[in-house]
Amino acid sequence: MAAHRHDPGEKDLAPRRAGGPARSVFVRFTLRSLAANRVRTVVSVMGVALSVALIAAVLTSVASLSDMLVRRTAADEGWWYAEAAGITEQGLEQLEEDPEVTDWAAVTDLGTVSLGEKNSDLFGPYLYAKTWPAAGAGSDASEPLLQAPELVAGRAPEAAGEVVLPHYLRGAELEPCGISTSDGGAIQLGSTVTLDLGTRTVENLADGSTYTATSVNGSYVDETTQRESFSANLGRMEATVVGFYRSYGFSSTMALQGNSAYVYDDGSALAGALSDDSAATWASAVFRTADPAKAADVAAALAESCDAAMGSSVHSSLIRWMGATPDTAIWNTLYQIAGILAAVVVVAGVSLVYNSFAISVAERTRQFGLLSSLGASRRQLRRTVLVEALVIGAVGVPAGLVLGLAGCYVVFGLVGEGLAALAGGGAAPSMVVSPGALLAAALLGLVTLLVSAWVPAVRASRVSAVDAIRQTQDVHMGRRARRTRRPALASARHGRAGGPRLGLAGQLFGVPGFVAHRNLSRSSSKGRVTVAALAVSCALLITSGSIADVMGYATETSVDTMTGQDLLLYLDATGAGADQTLALADGKVDGHGMQEALASFYNEVKDVDGAHANGYATSYVAEVLLPAGMATDDMAGLEGSYTHLADGSWYGQAYVAFLDQESWDAYVDELGLSRDEFCDPAHPRAVALSAYNIRGGETYARLAPLAAGGTVTSLEFADLDGRFVDGLRDGADGQPEAYYYDDSGNEQALPLDQAVAREQQIEVGALADHAPVGVSLSGSLQLVLPASAIELADTMGYLRASCSFSTDGDAARASDAQEEIQEIAADHPALDVTYTNVAEDNLQKRLMATAVNTFIYCFAAITGLIAVTNVFNTLANALILRRREFAVLRSIGMGGGAFRRMIAYECASYALRGLALGFALALVANVGLYEAMALSFSTYEFALPWPQIALSVVAVLAVIAVSVAYALRRCGAAGVAEALRSEVL
Repeated sequence: MAAHRHDPGEKDLAPRRAGGPARSVFVRFTLRSLAANRVRTVVSVMGVALSVALIAAVLTSVASLSDMLVRRTAADEGWWYAEAAGITEQGLEQLEEDPEVTDWAAVTDLGTVSLGEKNSDLFGPYLYAKTWPAAGAGSDASEPLLQAPELVAGRAPEAAGEVVLPHYLRGAELEPCGISTSDGGAIQLGSTVTLDLGTRTVENLADGSTYTATSVNGSYVDETTQRESFSANLGRMEATVVGFYRSYGFSSTMALQGNSAYVYDDGSALAGALSDDSAATWASAVFRTADPAKAADVAAALAESCDAAMGSSVHSSLIRWMGATPDTAIWNTLYQIAGILAAVVVVAGVSLVYNSFAISVAERTRQFGLLSSLGASRRQLRRTVLVEALVIGAVGVPAGLVLGLAGCYVVFGLVGEGLAALAGGGAAPSMVVSPGALLAAALLGLVTLLVSAWVPAVRASRVSAVDAIRQTQDVHMGRRARRTRRPALASARHGRAGGPRLGLAGQLFGVPGFVAHRNLSRSSSKGRVTVAALAVSCALLITSGSIADVMGYATETSVDTMTGQDLLLYLDATGAGADQTLALADGKVDGHGMQEALASFYNEVKDVDGAHANGYATSYVAEVLLPAGMATDDMAGLEGSYTHLADGSWYGQAYVAFLDQESWDAYVDELGLSRDEFCDPAHPRAVALSAYNIRGGETYARLAPLAAGGTVTSLEFADLDGRFVDGLRDGADGQPEAYYYDDSGNEQALPLDQAVAREQQIEVGALADHAPVGVSLSGSLQLVLPASAIELADTMGYLRASCSFSTDGDAARASDAQEEIQEIAADHPALDVTYTNVAEDNLQKRLMATAVNTFIYCFAAITGLIAVTNVFNTLANALILRRREFAVLRSIGMGGGAFRRMIAYECASYALRGLALGFALALVANVGLYEAMALSFSTYEFALPWPQIALSVVAVLAVIAVSVAYALRRCGAAGVAEALRSEVL
C-alpha cells in the first residue's frame, strides 16, 4: 500500500490529537524568544503602550474637558438648550406634545413698572415684573433648566405676595413712581411695596406705527425717530420684599433679561398671560431636547407656529461643548483636523508595531526554517508570531491605558489650579474616566497590534525551509543590481580579466564605501523597513508640530479673551444719565472738558478694593484717507467699508482711542518706542494697529492691513443743506470725489475740496500687533493717541469713553467693585456710567484656549516619543540582526575605522531616503491641514513648516547616532566565533 504523501507546507510538528502539547511547545518557544531579545521586546511593549496611551489620553482629555465646560457653563446659565420667547397657547401645546422635548420651564412677564423720570438717572426708567425661576425649574432637580439670580440679601419668594428686587434698590428712597412702600420710606427687607403694572408703547414718528416695548425689545428708543409712552393699565400688585438679587443687567436667556422685580408664581401666571390680550404680558419657554443638536430646530418651529415676534434662541455657550452648534464651518475644520490626528496616531502605531514584528521575523528566519524542516505547519508558524503579538499586547495595552490615565492626571494636576483661579477660586476640574473611551483605546490598540503582526506572520509561514536556512529571502539582488552585474558576469564567462569595479562609492570612500554600496544595492527587506521607519518618524515629528501651529493659530484668531478686562465701564457725556454740561451740538462733546472729567473720575475709582484699573480711553470715529503705499490689500477685508482709489489711497472709517497719559507712557514703553518721539504734546504721533482677527459669517481671518507708517488725513464733511456725504469714489479725472444723495434719492457728486469742511493730519509713527489693555478692538482700522492730543478729535465723531478693571477672572469681585464704583459715580453727574461684567464670558474663552493648548502640547510630546522609539527600535535591531555579517567582515580583516565608515555610509543613505520620504508624507498631511483650516480661516496661508522640518532632521539624526552606537556596542560585545554561532536554533 502506497504511503500517504503530505504537503510539506501542511505537515504538523505533532499529531492533530496532540495539538494541545504542540501549541504549548510554540508558546514556550515564543516566550523564550521574547526573553532572549529583551531590548526588542521592551521597545515593542513601549511602542504599543505609547500608542494606546496616546489614544486613551486624547479620549479621556476630551471627555474630561467637555464635562468640565458643560457643567461649569450650566452652573452659571442653566441646563436649557433652546428658548422660545412670546410662546402662545398653541405653542405650549406643541411643546408639551413634541417627543423630542424632554423637559421645559417657563418665565412669565406680568407687565412693566415705571420708575419715573426723577429716578431713572440712578436706577433706569423701568422694572419688568416677572415670575421667579424656582431652583430646580424643570423635572430634573440636579440639572435645573434655569439658574435663579444670585441673592445678595434675604431669600427667594416662597409664597404668593412675595417679591425680590434688584440689589441697587436696597435702601433706596424713590421719588413718586410705579413702585412705592406702604410707609413711604426706603425699600428694605420686609417692606411692603406696591407695583403699578402697565404697558410701555413706542411710536415710530415716520409712519405712526407702534409696538409694545418689553424687556427683550425695548431697551433702547431713538428719541429722534421714536416716541414712547407708558400706561399703568395692567393692575396693581402688593407684595412683601423678601430678598435682593445681584443685577448684572444681562442674562443668557431672553426670559431673564432686563432689570426685573421677581414675584412668586403660584402656577396661574402662565395661563393668565397666554389668555389675556395684552402684548405686555408674555411668556418665554426654555426647554431641553433628547438630542442637543435638534434644539434649534424645535425652537424655530415653535417660533414659526406661534408667529412670535420675539423669536427663539439657542444656548450655544452650553451645547457647543456638547459638539452641537450651528457654527458648522469651524466644526468641519475641527473634524478634519481630528481625522488627521487619528490618521497620525494609527500610522504611528502601525508603523512602530509592524517594524518591530518585521524585524523579529527577519531575525528569526533561520529559526523558522529549522522549525519548518522539522514539520511545523504554516498555521503553527503564523501562530508563533501572533502569540508573540498577544503577549506583547497583554503587557502593552494595560500599560498604555495606565500611562494615558496617569498622563491626564498629571496634566490636569498642572493646569487645574490655573483653571480654578480663572473660575474665581472654585474647585479644580476633575478627570473623567470614561469606560467607553478606555475600551475604544484598548480595542484600537489591539487591532493595530494584530494587523501589524499579521503580515510578518504570513511572511514567516511562506518561507521554504532551504531558503530560510540560507536566508536568501531577506537578501537578494534587485533588478538594477542584476543589470549592473551582467557585464562583469559576461566578462568572466569569456575569460576576460578584471575584478569587480569599485564604482563611485568605492572611489570616494574606498572599500568600506564599496561594501556599503553593495549592501544597499541588494533589495533587503530590513533596509526597506529602516527607511520606512525613518520616513514615518520624520513625518510624525513634522506633522505634530504643524498641528500645534495650526491649533495655536485657530485659538489665537477665534478666541478673544479680552485679557485683563473683567469689568467694563462705558462713560458718556451725552447720555440720559449725564447732566449734559459737556455735551455740544450734533452729538459732539467738549473734548478737553471730557478729559478733565474722566481724569477726576478715574483718580477716585482706580484704587477700588479687589480690582486693578487698566486706565481709561476716549473713542472717536473718523473718516480717514490713507496715502498710497501705507496700506496693503488686507485693508479691503476690514469692516470700515474701505475703498481703494485710483491714486493708490484708501478711504474708510477708523476708530481713534485717546489714552490717559499713564497708560500711553506704558504702551510706548511696551512697544519699545522712544518717549521723546511719542510723548511730545507739541508733536503727537499715533500708533496704528496692524493685526486684526475678523469674523465674517462662519469664517475667521487674520489681517495685516498696514505696510508702513505715514500721515493719515481725518476728514470732516460739510453740511450740504441737511444732506451729508456718503463716501468717496474715483472721479472722471481719476481724482477722488465725494458723492451724496439728494432729496429725490438721486446720486450727486462734487469735488473733494468742496465736500470737506475741515481736515486734520495725524502722523502714524509706528505699527503694533496688539492694542493696549483697556482698548477694545473693532473690525475697523484702530489708531491710538495720548489724551494730550485730544484737539485732533475736532474733526471726528464722538463715540464713547471707557474704563476697564481686572479682577483675575473673578466675577464676584467684579460685582463688588461695580457697587463701590457706582457710589463714586453718583458724585460725577457730568458722566453717565454703564457697567458690563464680562468675567464669566472671559472665563469660558480662557478655558477653551487652555484646553486646546494642553491637548496639542501633550499630543506633540507623546507623538515625538513614538517617533523616537520607532527609529531606535527599527535601526538598532536592524544592525543587531546583521551581527553575523559584521563578524565575517571582521574575520577577513576589516578594521574598526573602515567598519565605522561603512556603517556611516549606510546610515547616511537610510537618513537621506527616509527624510525625503518623510518630508513628502508630511507635505501631504500639511496640505490636508491647510484645506481644513481654509474652511474656517480665510486668510490662513499655506507655508512649509521649516522650524518643524529642522527639528525633525536634528531629532532623527540624533536618534540614528544613539541607535547605531547602541547596536555596534551590542555587536562588538560578542566574539567572531560566538557571533557566527548565534543563529543556530
